[in-house]
Formats: sequence, structure tokens, C-alpha cells
Amino acid sequence: MRIVETWDLPESSLPSRVEPLSARNRAACILLAVGAVLVAGTIVRLWGLAEKSLWFDETYSVFVARQPLVEIPRLLRNYDTHPPLYYVLLHSWITLFGSGEAAVRIPSVLASLGTVLLTFFLGRRLAGNRVGILAAGLLAVSPFQVMSAQEARMYPFLTLFTAGASYALWLALEEAAWRRWAAYAIFMALALYTHYFAALLVLAQAAYVAGFELSRENRRQWVLWVGGAAVLYLPNIPLLVPQILTARGWPDIRPPFSLAALTDLLGMLSFGGGLFGMGSYFKRGALSLEYRLPLLLPFLLLAAAGVAGLGDRRRKAYVLLYLLIPVAAVSLVSLRWNIFYERYFSFVLPPYAILLASGIVYVAQGLRSPRRVAVAAGLVAVVGAYQAAGLTALARSPSAYDWRSLARYVASRADARDFILYIPAFARIPFEYYYRGPQARASLNPREVFVSGGDVKFQAKVDAVRMATVARDHPRMWIVATVPIGYEARKQIARVLAPYFREVDGRSFGLVYAFLWESKAWQSGRSR
Repeated sequence: MRIVETWDLPESSLPSRVEPLSARNRAACILLAVGAVLVAGTIVRLWGLAEKSLWFDETYSVFVARQPLVEIPRLLRNYDTHPPLYYVLLHSWITLFGSGEAAVRIPSVLASLGTVLLTFFLGRRLAGNRVGILAAGLLAVSPFQVMSAQEARMYPFLTLFTAGASYALWLALEEAAWRRWAAYAIFMALALYTHYFAALLVLAQAAYVAGFELSRENRRQWVLWVGGAAVLYLPNIPLLVPQILTARGWPDIRPPFSLAALTDLLGMLSFGGGLFGMGSYFKRGALSLEYRLPLLLPFLLLAAAGVAGLGDRRRKAYVLLYLLIPVAAVSLVSLRWNIFYERYFSFVLPPYAILLASGIVYVAQGLRSPRRVAVAAGLVAVVGAYQAAGLTALARSPSAYDWRSLARYVASRADARDFILYIPAFARIPFEYYYRGPQARASLNPREVFVSGGDVKFQAKVDAVRMATVARDHPRMWIVATVPIGYEARKQIARVLAPYFREVDGRSFGLVYAFLWESKAWQSGRSR
């Protein structure tokens, strides 16, 4: 049976003498609760917003957004795998507010807060005000959502637009109003212009409409309006086709897809990951599978209760397909081509938060007062304790890619006559976001080599003549490196450099590195 609350009762069912006051009080309580949730969400997203260095993906966002608008599609067509909307929005934002660390992350914060509000609306529509408010609250302090919101990337906008499309579609199916359908088509087109994973939501919606929508007219309207979203998307086809055909050929450096990846994702959705050896935003977890179930069990049980609390099969199917179809589709593809990264799935947090909120309310609703309040408070406290621990781990964790510290280190020690070598070539983008030195520079790209068992190793072909010239013309060379450079590539580079350079220092800053090599061929008549 669907959850029923006094806040959800129609006003006509209340005594006429208290009806106006009750309606005003109800509206005021809801408004205050939602306002408190948004304030809390704002605080945790702005806290330490510029404390950590931008990593490569963020500096790449800034690099693309700094280009002239007419150049952005060409750049994406040749070097990227994402649609243009986020970069265009960031371009406009940078024009107004600059490209500082905090400034470029603010749009993601705003998009994330918009998602919190939409989650309230969708949760309220599906299961009542209490579920809506609680789901919004869980999303507001979700460490996974906070991490995504503090990153200058398109994922908070994907979450915002897919949540908007899901809410608008449910309203359209319930009310059959053209403006609801139009809002759905617009949100869906915006999502598709933001990230290609938005197509997975269309797949989930198709499964819902085909399997659970009884109205033939609604099914016909969905086909019509999703077609409208496709028409709005047509201008992006000239960009999409070359991106699909080239597939960019990036080396397969992701951790292999496995059951551990799925449990890490569940941990990130539940409490942001990073606890007790579970995976985090940038790292696959090391905790053995047999120890993961007890850690995740409270959330699995609450989600199961949440399914029951949603009541009729239409609501259950709508939320479950929204959550599960994207994950299942990417998992199936990853059995052949690994495209699974846990951080890609922040856009399924809204339905997961609704399930947890529905579970808490459903369990408490089955009890008598005062147990009802005590149990609800206890369940919220348990989930909140997990969330607080996740937020604490997030705040205390160092930058995984600390380009800022690396750039400061090089700037404090580099001479104007030194040489800088980037390995791989894309290391230049994040390094030069922070560094403005006068040194001559070049790039080197390791090539991937597949060895037995399908493992990927990286080797680098170094131009010995070029290195001899660098050694003759420069007293020292800085190698600025990041993954995927590894042991094999470093050995090969060292063999080529040995006749001309000696390595004198090396520092790591998370997953980025600076190696200092001193020239053996620097002419003795030249003073440093």
C-alpha cells in the first residue's frame, strides 16, 4: 500500500474550521524544510570548494571553454567524446566570472542544488511530501553528489537535466498536458547535449512506457515528444558521428569491470565510498567482497523497503528503471568494451535517494507512535552517520592529482634555461593551468603495448637525436608526468636519456610527478 501522510490529504477531508490554517501551516512547514535542505546542501558544496587542485578533466574543461565559441565544436570533433553544451555554458561563465578554481566549479554547485530541488518534487509526486523532503535531504549531503558538485565537469548538469526530464515525464503521464510534454522534450534534449549517457535514460523510459504505461494515448505521446527531443538534437549529429567513428582510441587504463566495481558503485551511491577500503571517486576499493555485504546491507534493506513503500507497480517500475537500466546497460557493454567508471553514475543518485527515503518512511509508518518517530529518527541517524563519515573522508582526502602543488614545486626550483618534457602530451594542459614559466617545452606520448593476459603496458619511443640536442642546449630537464606512464615506460625513457642526462630528483603529488634530470652534455663554458 502506498505511503499516506496527513500532509498529503486533500483539504476537503479536514474539518472546515481548521482547513485554511492547516493548509498554510502545511505549506510553511514544507517550505521551511526544503529551504533548510537547500541551505545545508549549499554549505557542504561550498565548503573547501577551492581547497583541492583541479585535476586533468577539470583543466581540460577550462581549456576547451576558453576557446572561441566557433572553435569548440571543431575541438570536440577532433579530440573529445562529449557533446558541447557544458563547454558552451562554461565558456559564457568564464567570460563573466573568470577561470579561477572556485569560479569554474560554481556552475556545478548550482546545477547540483537544482537537482536537490527536483528530487524533492519528484519524490513528493511519487510518494508524498515526507519522502520528497527526506530524499532531497539525503541528496543534499550525499558525498558522491558533493564530490561531483565540486568538480568543473558536466556530470552535475547531466544529473540536473535527467532529473528534470524524469519529473516532467511523470507529470506528463499523470496529467497529459502539452506543456508537461514540452518540458520533458526540452529537458531530454538538454541532457543529450550534455552527455551521451543521457541516452540510457531514454532507454529506461522506453522500458517503462512499453511495460507499465497502460494508456495508449500516453504511449503515443511519449513517442511523439521523444521524437521532438531527437529533432532538437539533430544539430549535434555532425559532431556525434566522427566521435563515434574514431572512438578517440584512448588507452584502456580503467580498472577491469567486475563485481567489485558494482559494489563500489553501490557504496558511492549510499555513502560516497572511501570507507573501510571501499572504492572512492578516483580509486577502486581494496576491501574483499565478503566484507562488503555487511557494510552495504543497511542500504540494500532500506532500498528494498523503499520499493514496497512506493505502492503501485507503476511507481516502483518508474524509480527502479531510472536507477537500474543505465547501470545494467553500461555493465553489459563493459563485459566487452570497458566503459565503466563509478563516478559516471552520479546521475542515478536521485532515484536511489528516493528509494532510501521511501524505505525510511515505510518502515516507520508501519509502527505506532511514539515508536514511529523514534524508528524514523534512528534510521535517519544511521544513514546520516554513514554520510557524515563519507563527507569527512572526502574533506580529509588529499588531491588525487595535485597539479597545483606540482606547479609550485617546479616554479620554486626551475631555471629559465631548463627544459620541460610532458609525458603524456596531455599533461601540458593541467600543468600550464597553474604554471607560466618561460622554459622551452615538448611532449612525449607513451604507446600502449598489450602483453599476455590482456594487460596494458606503456612504452615510450624517445628521439635520441632530439634528446641529445636538448641536453646540449639546456642545463636541466624537468619531466612532468602522470598516468598512464608506468614502470616500463620509465625504464625505456631512462635508457635513452642515460647518455645525456642523470636523474637527480623526483617528487610525486598524488598521481602526478616531477622528475629532474641534469644534463651531461651542457657545455662547461656556459654558466648556470
